Amino acid sequence: MKRIAILAFIILLVFGACSRRPRHVLPETKMVDVLIDIQLAQAIYTRDNQFNNDLKRDALIEGILKKHKITQAELDSSLVWYSDNIEYYETISDSVSSKLKARNNQLSALINTATGKNRPNSFIPTYFNLNQFTPVMAFDIDSFKIKNVDVPKFRLKFNVQGLSDLQQVEAAVFFRYKDTLINEVIPVEKNQLYVLDKPHLADSLLKSISGYVRLRNKVKGVPLNVALYNISYLDSLAVSAKTDSLSLHELPAHPTSVNRPANTAPAVEEAEVEAEAVSVEKNKD
Repeated sequence: MKRIAILAFIILLVFGACSRRPRHVLPETKMVDVLIDIQLAQAIYTRDNQFNNDLKRDALIEGILKKHKITQAELDSSLVWYSDNIEYYETISDSVSSKLKARNNQLSALINTATGKNRPNSFIPTYFNLNQFTPVMAFDIDSFKIKNVDVPKFRLKFNVQGLSDLQQVEAAVFFRYKDTLINEVIPVEKNQLYVLDKPHLADSLLKSISGYVRLRNKVKGVPLNVALYNISYLDSLAVSAKTDSLSLHELPAHPTSVNRPANTAPAVEEAEVEAEAVSVEKNKD
């Protein structure tokens, strides 16, 4: 009886050792984040002619690896382990697909808003794609237009998606009062929400408001593509924070291609829908 108990204990240890995730394998949550970026990358580069050679795609994969602070070897070994432990991989694949679907739904809602439905902020687009053809989003609320703006509530806000270390973005707003010009210029360095507030001066003296968000390349030959969304300049809520994190995970500017893991077609389809939506809006701009 004692021998049977010992044998059963050894069997449990063996099965436990087989199913336990090795240290060199990425945790499930991190693996989900990495695969989301990869699926989005595959959808983007198949539809964007800027990624027309392997060199550019290889450069982009480095962006994903750097963002998640992993190596190509760690990613490859993790994919191999999860493919051998299918129950874990199926859970990861389902999470990737559901999160991509949620992002796609959110982006669709944003594009519907940008096309003109329920748009109180008519002087600034609610969505803008910064790229090599349209590197600047500029606006000018002159003395005539400002009469239709609720000046006390003015607060320029926008979310950034797709920014990488290879790109440089700057945002600026210029407030022209009767006797002075006040400008606020900030660097845009992360994929997050940015807020630029109106100075605490008499609103009756404010004559015009203008500004821009400008994209510049740090490295020649690297495609420019940064999305600005949730752009607004009227704020009905009193918010004191200058910046806030995205509710969604950050995305790289243009992650590149890797060998597509098995059973990820649904996730890729969701990502391709998102990429197509961005492309449609880009053509409108």
